[in-house]
Amino acid sequence: MKINCHVDSSIKDEHAEIWVRKMTPKLADLLEYLNNNEQVLWCNCDNELVPVHYRDIFAIQTADHGLEVATANKRYQYRKPISVLKAQLTNDFVEASRSAIFNFKHIDHLELMDNGAIDVILKNQQRIPISRRKIKNLKARLGL
Repeated sequence: MKINCHVDSSIKDEHAEIWVRKMTPKLADLLEYLNNNEQVLWCNCDNELVPVHYRDIFAIQTADHGLEVATANKRYQYRKPISVLKAQLTNDFVEASRSAIFNFKHIDHLELMDNGAIDVILKNQQRIPISRRKIKNLKARLGL
Protein backbone atom coordinates (compact mmCIF):
# COMPACT_ATOMS: atom_id res chain seq x y z
CA MET A 1 0.00 0.00 0.00
CA LYS A 2 1.28 3.44 -0.87
CA ILE A 3 0.94 6.04 1.90
CA ASN A 4 1.42 9.79 1.52
CA CYS A 5 1.43 12.34 4.32
CA HIS A 6 1.33 16.04 3.52
CA VAL A 7 1.92 18.63 6.24
CA ASP A 8 0.39 22.02 5.47
CA SER A 9 0.02 24.59 8.25
CA SER A 10 -2.31 26.71 6.11
CA ILE A 11 -5.21 24.22 6.00
CA LYS A 12 -8.23 25.05 8.11
CA ASP A 13 -9.52 21.56 8.95
CA GLU A 14 -7.36 18.46 9.12
CA HIS A 15 -8.66 15.48 7.18
CA ALA A 16 -7.51 12.21 5.67
CA GLU A 17 -8.68 10.02 2.82
CA ILE A 18 -7.91 6.36 2.42
CA TRP A 19 -8.70 4.48 -0.78
CA VAL A 20 -8.65 0.69 -0.48
CA ARG A 21 -10.06 -2.24 -2.42
CA LYS A 22 -11.29 -4.04 0.69
CA MET A 23 -11.89 -3.14 4.34
CA THR A 24 -9.87 -5.44 6.59
CA PRO A 25 -10.11 -5.86 10.37
CA LYS A 26 -6.65 -4.31 10.81
CA LEU A 27 -7.63 -1.27 8.74
CA ALA A 28 -10.88 -0.94 10.70
CA ASP A 29 -8.86 -1.04 13.93
CA LEU A 30 -6.51 1.64 12.60
CA LEU A 31 -9.38 3.91 11.58
CA GLU A 32 -11.06 3.40 14.93
CA TYR A 33 -7.81 4.23 16.70
CA LEU A 34 -7.36 7.42 14.67
CA ASN A 35 -10.93 8.54 15.32
CA ASN A 36 -11.34 7.45 18.93
CA ASN A 37 -7.89 7.38 20.44
CA GLU A 38 -8.71 7.74 24.13
CA GLN A 39 -12.22 6.51 24.77
CA VAL A 40 -12.95 5.77 28.39
CA LEU A 41 -15.87 4.60 30.48
CA TRP A 42 -16.23 6.37 33.84
CA CYS A 43 -16.92 3.65 36.41
CA ASN A 44 -17.38 3.40 40.16
CA CYS A 45 -14.76 1.60 42.20
CA ASP A 46 -14.34 1.83 45.99
CA ASN A 47 -16.37 5.06 46.24
CA GLU A 48 -14.33 6.70 43.48
CA LEU A 49 -15.13 7.53 39.88
CA VAL A 50 -12.31 6.20 37.68
CA PRO A 51 -11.72 6.16 33.91
CA VAL A 52 -11.47 2.69 32.36
CA HIS A 53 -10.10 2.65 28.81
CA TYR A 54 -12.20 0.70 26.32
CA ARG A 55 -9.11 -1.28 25.28
CA ASP A 56 -8.73 -2.53 28.89
CA ILE A 57 -12.31 -3.76 29.22
CA PHE A 58 -12.69 -7.52 28.94
CA ALA A 59 -16.43 -7.87 29.54
CA ILE A 60 -19.53 -5.96 30.59
CA GLN A 61 -22.42 -7.82 32.25
CA THR A 62 -25.61 -6.87 34.00
CA ALA A 63 -25.40 -6.93 37.79
CA ASP A 64 -27.69 -6.15 40.74
CA HIS A 65 -27.59 -2.37 40.37
CA GLY A 66 -26.39 -1.57 36.87
CA LEU A 67 -23.45 -3.15 35.08
CA GLU A 68 -20.24 -4.87 36.09
CA VAL A 69 -17.23 -3.89 33.97
CA ALA A 70 -14.37 -6.40 34.12
CA THR A 71 -10.74 -5.73 33.21
CA ALA A 72 -7.74 -8.06 33.50
CA ASN A 73 -7.71 -7.98 37.29
CA LYS A 74 -10.41 -5.62 38.55
CA ARG A 75 -14.18 -5.18 38.48
CA TYR A 76 -16.01 -1.86 38.33
CA GLN A 77 -19.62 -0.73 38.53
CA TYR A 78 -21.36 1.30 35.83
CA ARG A 79 -24.83 2.74 36.43
CA LYS A 80 -26.37 3.09 32.96
CA PRO A 81 -28.39 0.37 31.20
CA ILE A 82 -26.57 -2.00 28.86
CA SER A 83 -28.71 -0.84 25.93
CA VAL A 84 -27.35 2.72 26.28
CA LEU A 85 -23.78 1.49 26.58
CA LYS A 86 -23.97 -0.70 23.45
CA ALA A 87 -24.38 2.37 21.27
CA GLN A 88 -21.23 3.97 22.71
CA LEU A 89 -18.86 1.02 22.39
CA THR A 90 -16.39 0.44 19.57
CA ASN A 91 -16.41 -2.42 17.07
CA ASP A 92 -14.10 -4.41 19.36
CA PHE A 93 -17.12 -5.33 21.47
CA VAL A 94 -19.37 -8.25 20.61
CA GLU A 95 -22.80 -8.83 22.10
CA ALA A 96 -22.90 -12.26 23.75
CA SER A 97 -26.48 -11.98 25.01
CA ARG A 98 -28.94 -9.33 26.16
CA SER A 99 -27.01 -9.14 29.43
CA ALA A 100 -23.37 -9.47 28.33
CA ILE A 101 -20.88 -7.83 25.99
CA PHE A 102 -17.21 -8.73 25.62
CA ASN A 103 -14.10 -7.36 23.91
CA PHE A 104 -13.13 -9.83 21.19
CA LYS A 105 -9.48 -8.72 21.40
CA HIS A 106 -9.30 -10.37 24.83
CA ILE A 107 -10.52 -13.83 23.73
CA ASP A 108 -8.29 -16.66 24.89
CA HIS A 109 -10.34 -19.43 23.30
CA LEU A 110 -13.84 -20.70 22.57
CA GLU A 111 -15.24 -23.71 24.38
CA LEU A 112 -17.78 -25.84 22.54
CA MET A 113 -20.29 -27.29 24.98
CA ASP A 114 -21.97 -30.71 24.68
CA ASN A 115 -25.38 -29.11 24.13
CA GLY A 116 -24.14 -27.10 21.11
CA ALA A 117 -23.65 -23.87 23.01
CA ILE A 118 -20.42 -21.85 22.89
CA ASP A 119 -18.66 -20.18 25.80
CA VAL A 120 -16.02 -17.52 25.23
CA ILE A 121 -13.09 -17.82 27.62
CA LEU A 122 -11.31 -14.49 28.02
CA LYS A 123 -7.63 -13.99 28.86
CA ASN A 124 -8.58 -13.20 32.47
CA GLN A 125 -10.26 -16.67 32.58
CA GLN A 126 -13.74 -15.12 32.67
CA ARG A 127 -16.36 -17.29 30.97
CA ILE A 128 -19.02 -15.60 28.81
CA PRO A 129 -21.84 -17.84 27.50
CA ILE A 130 -23.00 -16.95 23.99
CA SER A 131 -26.75 -17.03 23.43
CA ARG A 132 -27.88 -19.13 20.50
CA ARG A 133 -29.13 -16.02 18.69
CA LYS A 134 -25.69 -14.39 18.91
CA ILE A 135 -23.52 -17.31 17.74
CA LYS A 136 -23.85 -16.28 14.08
CA ASN A 137 -22.69 -12.72 14.91
CA LEU A 138 -19.71 -14.05 16.89
CA LYS A 139 -18.63 -16.34 14.05
CA ALA A 140 -18.91 -13.50 11.53
CA ARG A 141 -16.90 -11.15 13.76
CA LEU A 142 -14.17 -13.78 14.14
CA GLY A 143 -14.18 -14.61 10.45
CA LEU A 144 -15.37 -18.20 10.95
